[in-house]
Amino acid sequence: MTLFRRVVALVCMSALFAPLAALAQSPTDRALDAEAAALRERHRANTDKLLDQAREDMALVVMPTVNFDAQPQRDFDDAATRDQFTRQSSTLLHWQHVTEKGYAMTVGQGKHKFDAADLGPMFQTTRGGLTYQVIPVWPGEYRLNRITYHQPRTALPDTDARAKSMDFQKDLGMATLTETADVDFKKTGPWTPLAPGEDGLGEGCQVMLRFGEGCNEAAREYRWVEDAKRAFHERTAEMVPVAGVDIELIFTPLATITLKAGDVVLMDGFKLPDDQPVMVKDSCGVLAREWVCLLESMTLERLPASIEDFRKARSAASFQLPKLDAALKELVYREPKYYFEPAAGAPNRFEMRK
Repeated sequence: MTLFRRVVALVCMSALFAPLAALAQSPTDRALDAEAAALRERHRANTDKLLDQAREDMALVVMPTVNFDAQPQRDFDDAATRDQFTRQSSTLLHWQHVTEKGYAMTVGQGKHKFDAADLGPMFQTTRGGLTYQVIPVWPGEYRLNRITYHQPRTALPDTDARAKSMDFQKDLGMATLTETADVDFKKTGPWTPLAPGEDGLGEGCQVMLRFGEGCNEAAREYRWVEDAKRAFHERTAEMVPVAGVDIELIFTPLATITLKAGDVVLMDGFKLPDDQPVMVKDSCGVLAREWVCLLESMTLERLPASIEDFRKARSAASFQLPKLDAALKELVYREPKYYFEPAAGAPNRFEMRK
C-alpha cells in the first residue's frame, strides 16, 4: 500500500474512531468502553507508524501555537469568557501550497477537518505558553496567507449593500463571512455536573480525541457544554439560539517556506490577536452571494520556537509514540522568508499593511 493510501486509511479510521469514543461516555457500558479503548490503541499505533513512514514522501513540521492551559482556568459560566475562548480555540492558520490547490499546512487548536492534502496536527506537546504541534506536510513551497476562525454572538449587518470591487493591488486582502446558527445555554436553576471521573470521557486530550497534552481547558469547555445539555433536559437551563459568523481571511502572504521529503523541521508559530484584523471602513457587503469585507491591516504575533525549548517539553515517547520520538531526534530549526518586516522595537510583532 502506498503512503497516500495509508494516509487515507488513517483519515477514515479517525472518522470512525470519534463516534465510538463518544458512545463510550457511558461508564456502565463496559463492553463498549473496552471496544473504544482497543480502537484508541490501534489508532495510536497506526498514527505512530504513519508519522514515521511519512518521511519517505513527506516532511514533518513542528510549529508552536498558544497553550491555553498555561493561563488560569477560565470561568465558563461567563458568556463573554465562552465567546472569547471559542474564537481563540477555533483559530487555524493555513500555510497554503503555492502551486497545488487544496494542499496546505494547518496549525492551531481549532477543529481540523482531516484531508489527505492537509492532514493538520497529529500530535502536540506543551512547554510554558506554547503548544508544539507536529504536522505531516507534502513537499513544496507554502505561504501563510489564510486564517479561519469562528466569531460567536455576532450577526451579519442587516443591509443589502453591495461590496466594493476587490482590489488586491490596493488592499491587504479580504474577509469572507458566513452566518451560522449557534446555540448557547443559560442557567435557570442549580446544575449537578458529573465529575470528570464519572462521565466516562477521560482526561485532557483524551476528551478532545487528540494525542499529547495541552487540552485541559478545551476539555473543560467541552464538559461545560455537555453539562449544559444535561441541565437543559433536567429543566435547570434554557437553550438560547444566537447568531454566529465563520470568518475566512485571505491576505497578502506574510511568509514562505519550502519543504522537501524527509525534512524534520521546527518553525516559529504565529498568533492572531483578538482585536485583529482591521477592515476597510464601509467596505463590507454582498459580492457573488457572499458577505465580504476588505482588509485594511492585520497584526500577527510571532511565537518564537527553539530546539532547546522543544526538548524540554514532554517527549512523544512518553505518550507511547516511539517511532515519532525517534524521527524528532533529527529536528532542525528553519526560519521562513518574510515579505514584511517586524515592527520597530518589536521583533515578534508583524503589522501587515499594503
